Formats: sequence, C-alpha cells, structure tokens
Amino acid sequence: MRKSLVATLAAAVVAVLSAGPATPASASVSCFGSGGNASILFYRVDSGSAVTGTLSGGDWESNGEFHLPRGYTHAAASHDSLLLYNKITGAAEVGTFSYGEYARTRTYADFPKGWTQVEASGDSVIFYNAPTGRAVTGTLRDGKYQQVHTYDNFNKGWVAMAVSCDTLLAEARPGSATFSWDGSEYGKLEGGAYSHTSSLFLGEEKHLGQLTATRDSVLSWAKAEGKLALRAGEAANGWISQFGGVGTVPLWEKVGRTADSLIFYNSDGTASTATLVDGDYKNVGPLDGISPGWTLIEGGV
Repeated sequence: MRKSLVATLAAAVVAVLSAGPATPASASVSCFGSGGNASILFYRVDSGSAVTGTLSGGDWESNGEFHLPRGYTHAAASHDSLLLYNKITGAAEVGTFSYGEYARTRTYADFPKGWTQVEASGDSVIFYNAPTGRAVTGTLRDGKYQQVHTYDNFNKGWVAMAVSCDTLLAEARPGSATFSWDGSEYGKLEGGAYSHTSSLFLGEEKHLGQLTATRDSVLSWAKAEGKLALRAGEAANGWISQFGGVGTVPLWEKVGRTADSLIFYNSDGTASTATLVDGDYKNVGPLDGISPGWTLIEGGV
C-alpha cells in the first residue's frame, strides 16, 4: 500500500475534485473524545432479515427485527453511520447508525462490483480488491458516504482487514502476492484517506488470521490446535502497539465488534461476548437469545 500513496497522488487529486470537497478529519474527536458507538447489526443475506441493538461492556440489548434488501455481502459501520454493499450487483445503501438504531438515508445501484474488503474507521471507509490491489477511500459520517481517494496499486493479497477509530491493520496469507516479510501492514484511515505507517513483521509461520477492531484496539484470531488463538494490541493514531497473545477461546465462525466489545458467534446461534479496551482483552461470557443463521455482524466504533 505505501508505494501507492506517492505513485497515485495525481489520481487521488482527480478523485477529490470529482467527489467534491472533503470535510476536515474528525475521527479523533468523534471516537476518542466520546463513549464510542455501541450499535451493532445482525443480517441474513438470504432473507434480508436484520436485528439492531447495542453491545456495550459485553452486554447486549436488542432494538428489534426489521428487513433490508437481500444479498448484501459486506457491512461497514463508523462512529455514527452504516454502509451495506453487494459485491455481486454493486447495490449499496447508507444511513445513520446510533444508539442501536439504523435509518437509511440513501441507496445506490452503481457501486463498483467485486470489492473483497469493506471496513470503516470512526469517520472513513475503505473498499479494497485483493486480486487487483485497487482501493477507494472516502468519508462515512452523518449517514452519508463521500468518495475522496482512489488507489490503483496498493499491495495485492490483503485478505483480512480491521479498522479501529483511526487505525487500519491489513494481513496477507503465507504464499500470497505480498512478501512474506511484509505480510501485514498498518496505518491511519481518517478524513477519507489512508496513510501507511509500518508492518508487524510476524513471518509466514505467524500469520495473524482474521482481524476485528474496537475503538482503540485490534484483535486477531486464528485456528490453533482446535481452538482460536487470540492476539490483541492497541490501535490508535495509525499505530499498532503492544501486540501479543491474550489466550485461546473455543472455535467461533464470526467475531463482531462495537466501540468497546466483541461478540463471538456460530451459525447455530451460540454466542459469547468480551471487552477489548486499550489492548486489554477480558472475557464476559455466554450470550443467550441470539438467533441462528446471521451472515453479517457489524458494529460501530
């Protein structure tokens, strides 16, 4: 990714002009200067069924079920907004997302197809295509999406991404298009733009697995001897710090986030919660009353 930021400066300027003026960055104020976004969405791709609510301190409270269009493959939630996207058709929608309530503000029928990763920080969102290395960043706030930058030569092969209030961590698998010594990358995603900071240099035998981030922290989870091995660290101001092992948990299919909490979920409806604040992971315990079959779980920061 870092090579692209200079090489595509001209393209980025064109994108800014075509998208309109960008609002100054505000993620540090909106995320770190407040209690964060505890809102979370559960969604089923086949039926469009959805449930929203809040997950704070590991405690879940539902606001009830409703229906969205079927087929959404990705969801990204910022400090106050939610974006839903269908990589097959290019359909998308955006709306406000606060206090466990989602309210649609706009629908789209012509987003580019094929994005493999869609992730949001406190005020921004990134769309990324692993096979091509192409990416788009923009702002996501006040229930609105505004494209800011386009990148044509990010590193290829990032298969996992997570973003805290302002810090993005991306990871490749061993044997992918990126170098083994550069199998991860992190930097700042704020104000609708991404800037590279550094890499974790874990080596091929120590790849991160999947990634999830809360407001100020990041969690990696990977299968190890019949369990999930967890690593956690702080993720703020474009830096990942004090990243290391925090233990193991049973196997889970999905891990969702809000500003301070994590939810571990299996498609049979079993679930458990934890908190992750300042890089400190704490298990809360099993969570009852979660329906089976959710395909997307996405919370804000």
